Amino acid sequence: MKQLLLLFALLGLAGSAAAQANLVHVLSLGTRLGVNAAVAGGRKRQDANSGRYVTTATYRGESYYQKRTPAGKLKGPSYSQIAYQESVLQQCQAALLADSTRALGTAETWAMLQSSLDLIARDRPDWSTDAYADEAAFYRSETARRQRLAAKPRP
Repeated sequence: MKQLLLLFALLGLAGSAAAQANLVHVLSLGTRLGVNAAVAGGRKRQDANSGRYVTTATYRGESYYQKRTPAGKLKGPSYSQIAYQESVLQQCQAALLADSTRALGTAETWAMLQSSLDLIARDRPDWSTDAYADEAAFYRSETARRQRLAAKPRP
C-alpha cells in the first residue's frame, strides 16, 4: 500500500513530461552545485590549514584567500616567482579597492599568473599555491562581472 501511495505521489508531482524534465534538471543542478561547493570548500580549508601567511579577504560579501609572504621569509628556489606572483596579485587588489568599474587584469595578466604558478609548483612542490590560485580566480571573475555590467545598455 505504501509503495502504491508513493508511486501516485511521484506521478502527481511530475504529471507531465515537462514537469518531469524540470524535476530532473533541478535535481541534477542541485547535485552539481553541492559537489562543486564541497570540492571548493575542502580545498579552501586545506589551504588555510596548510599554507603559511594565508589570510581571508572579503569583497562585496564574497571571501577569498590571500597569501603574502614577508620578504625576509622568501628563500630558496622560485623565490623571485613567488615575489612576482604576490606583487601582481597585490596590484590587482589595489585596483579592486580603488575603482569599482575598471578591469583588474587582462588575458595576459591571467596567463602570466598561471605560468608563474606552474613554475612555483615545479620548482617548489612543497609551497602551497592554492591561495594564489583562489585569489587570481576571484579577480578574474570580478573582472568578468565588471565587464558584463559595463556592456549592459543603460536606460
